[in-house]
Amino acid sequence: MIIESENRMKAIGKDLGRHVKNEILENYVIFLEGDLGAGKTTFVKGFMKGMGFEEVVNSPTFSLIELIELDTHYAFHVDLYRINRKNELYELDLHEETDLDKPSVHLIEWPEKGKGVILPPDLKIIFQTLDNPNQRDIFFEDFSHKLGNNLIKL
Repeated sequence: MIIESENRMKAIGKDLGRHVKNEILENYVIFLEGDLGAGKTTFVKGFMKGMGFEEVVNSPTFSLIELIELDTHYAFHVDLYRINRKNELYELDLHEETDLDKPSVHLIEWPEKGKGVILPPDLKIIFQTLDNPNQRDIFFEDFSHKLGNNLIKL
Protein backbone atom coordinates (compact mmCIF):
# COMPACT_ATOMS: atom_id res chain seq x y z
CA MET A 1 0.00 0.00 0.00
CA ILE A 2 1.52 3.33 -1.07
CA ILE A 3 1.27 6.03 1.59
CA GLU A 4 1.45 9.56 0.17
CA SER A 5 1.97 11.61 3.34
CA GLU A 6 2.71 11.64 7.05
CA ASN A 7 -0.96 12.39 7.74
CA ARG A 8 -2.03 9.36 5.72
CA MET A 9 0.46 7.18 7.64
CA LYS A 10 -1.07 8.38 10.91
CA ALA A 11 -4.58 7.74 9.57
CA ILE A 12 -3.73 4.13 8.65
CA GLY A 13 -2.20 3.67 12.10
CA LYS A 14 -5.28 5.19 13.74
CA ASP A 15 -7.59 2.84 11.84
CA LEU A 16 -5.56 -0.19 12.92
CA GLY A 17 -5.42 1.07 16.52
CA ARG A 18 -9.20 1.45 16.56
CA HIS A 19 -9.67 -2.12 15.30
CA VAL A 20 -7.22 -3.50 17.87
CA LYS A 21 -8.92 -1.58 20.69
CA ASN A 22 -12.36 -2.86 19.73
CA GLU A 23 -11.54 -6.42 18.72
CA ILE A 24 -8.41 -7.70 20.43
CA LEU A 25 -9.21 -9.01 23.89
CA GLU A 26 -5.91 -10.79 24.47
CA ASN A 27 -2.24 -9.95 24.16
CA TYR A 28 -1.17 -8.88 20.67
CA VAL A 29 2.30 -8.32 19.19
CA ILE A 30 3.00 -6.06 16.20
CA PHE A 31 6.44 -5.96 14.57
CA LEU A 32 7.36 -2.71 12.80
CA GLU A 33 10.22 -3.24 10.35
CA GLY A 34 11.92 -0.63 8.19
CA ASP A 35 14.90 1.64 7.82
CA LEU A 36 15.47 4.78 9.88
CA GLY A 37 12.93 7.40 8.86
CA ALA A 38 10.61 4.90 7.16
CA GLY A 39 7.57 5.93 9.22
CA LYS A 40 7.41 3.42 12.07
CA THR A 41 7.05 5.95 14.88
CA THR A 42 4.67 8.08 12.81
CA PHE A 43 2.51 4.99 12.37
CA VAL A 44 2.60 4.35 16.14
CA LYS A 45 1.46 7.93 16.81
CA GLY A 46 -1.65 7.29 14.72
CA PHE A 47 -2.12 3.82 16.21
CA MET A 48 -2.13 5.20 19.74
CA LYS A 49 -4.72 7.83 18.77
CA GLY A 50 -6.91 5.00 17.49
CA MET A 51 -6.47 3.26 20.85
CA GLY A 52 -7.75 6.43 22.55
CA PHE A 53 -4.43 7.92 23.71
CA GLU A 54 -4.40 11.69 23.23
CA GLU A 55 -0.99 12.55 24.65
CA VAL A 56 2.31 12.92 22.78
CA VAL A 57 3.94 9.70 21.58
CA ASN A 58 7.71 9.81 21.30
CA SER A 59 10.12 7.21 20.02
CA PRO A 60 11.52 5.16 22.91
CA THR A 61 14.96 5.04 21.26
CA PHE A 62 16.74 5.92 24.50
CA SER A 63 14.33 4.49 27.08
CA LEU A 64 13.87 1.35 24.90
CA ILE A 65 10.32 0.78 26.11
CA GLU A 66 7.38 3.00 27.00
CA LEU A 67 4.37 1.60 28.85
CA ILE A 68 1.10 3.39 28.17
CA GLU A 69 -1.97 2.44 30.19
CA LEU A 70 -5.23 2.84 28.32
CA ASP A 71 -8.83 2.19 29.39
CA THR A 72 -8.99 -1.23 27.76
CA HIS A 73 -5.36 -2.24 27.14
CA TYR A 74 -1.75 -1.68 28.01
CA ALA A 75 0.45 -0.59 25.12
CA PHE A 76 4.17 -1.22 25.10
CA HIS A 77 6.00 0.90 22.52
CA VAL A 78 9.40 -0.74 22.13
CA ASP A 79 12.44 0.36 20.13
CA LEU A 80 15.20 -2.25 19.91
CA TYR A 81 17.50 -0.16 17.70
CA ARG A 82 20.14 0.25 20.41
CA ILE A 83 20.05 -3.39 21.57
CA ASN A 84 23.36 -5.15 21.01
CA ARG A 85 23.20 -8.26 23.22
CA LYS A 86 20.52 -10.88 23.82
CA ASN A 87 20.72 -10.52 27.60
CA GLU A 88 19.42 -6.94 27.17
CA LEU A 89 16.26 -8.39 25.62
CA TYR A 90 15.64 -10.64 28.60
CA GLU A 91 15.86 -7.61 30.89
CA LEU A 92 12.99 -6.02 28.91
CA ASP A 93 10.79 -9.12 29.44
CA LEU A 94 9.92 -9.34 25.76
CA HIS A 95 10.39 -13.10 25.70
CA GLU A 96 7.20 -14.03 27.56
CA GLU A 97 3.54 -13.05 27.60
CA THR A 98 2.54 -10.29 29.98
CA ASP A 99 0.05 -11.26 32.66
CA LEU A 100 -1.72 -8.04 33.50
CA ASP A 101 -5.29 -7.08 34.36
CA LYS A 102 -5.92 -5.96 30.75
CA PRO A 103 -4.65 -7.24 27.41
CA SER A 104 -1.40 -5.77 26.17
CA VAL A 105 -0.34 -4.63 22.73
CA HIS A 106 3.38 -4.66 21.96
CA LEU A 107 4.45 -2.35 19.14
CA ILE A 108 8.06 -3.38 18.50
CA GLU A 109 10.34 -1.31 16.27
CA TRP A 110 13.50 -3.07 15.02
CA PRO A 111 12.21 -6.55 15.98
CA GLU A 112 15.01 -8.20 13.98
CA LYS A 113 17.32 -7.22 16.85
CA GLY A 114 15.33 -9.62 19.06
CA LYS A 115 15.19 -12.54 16.66
CA GLY A 116 14.97 -15.84 18.49
CA VAL A 117 14.25 -14.21 21.85
CA ILE A 118 11.21 -11.92 21.73
CA LEU A 119 7.61 -13.00 21.38
CA PRO A 120 6.50 -13.90 17.86
CA PRO A 121 4.33 -11.39 15.98
CA ASP A 122 0.62 -11.54 15.43
CA LEU A 123 1.12 -8.89 12.77
CA LYS A 124 4.22 -7.65 10.97
CA ILE A 125 4.21 -4.32 9.17
CA ILE A 126 7.08 -3.61 6.78
CA PHE A 127 7.82 0.03 5.91
CA GLN A 128 9.81 0.84 2.78
CA THR A 129 11.06 4.21 1.62
CA LEU A 130 10.58 5.08 -2.04
CA ASP A 131 12.30 7.42 -4.49
CA ASN A 132 9.74 10.10 -3.67
CA PRO A 133 10.81 11.23 -0.16
CA ASN A 134 7.18 11.82 0.87
CA GLN A 135 6.00 8.31 -0.04
CA ARG A 136 6.24 5.01 1.80
CA ASP A 137 5.16 1.54 0.84
CA ILE A 138 3.84 -0.59 3.67
CA PHE A 139 3.05 -4.28 3.72
CA PHE A 140 1.04 -6.23 6.28
CA GLU A 141 1.77 -9.85 7.18
CA ASP A 142 -0.99 -11.25 9.41
CA PHE A 143 0.19 -14.31 11.32
CA SER A 144 -2.63 -14.78 13.85
CA HIS A 145 -5.66 -13.65 11.80
CA LYS A 146 -7.17 -12.21 15.00
CA LEU A 147 -8.32 -9.08 13.16
CA GLY A 148 -9.92 -11.05 10.34
CA ASN A 149 -11.23 -8.95 7.47
CA ASN A 150 -10.59 -5.66 9.27
CA LEU A 151 -6.94 -5.75 8.27
CA ILE A 152 -8.00 -5.93 4.63
CA LYS A 153 -10.10 -2.76 5.07
CA LEU A 154 -7.05 -0.67 5.88
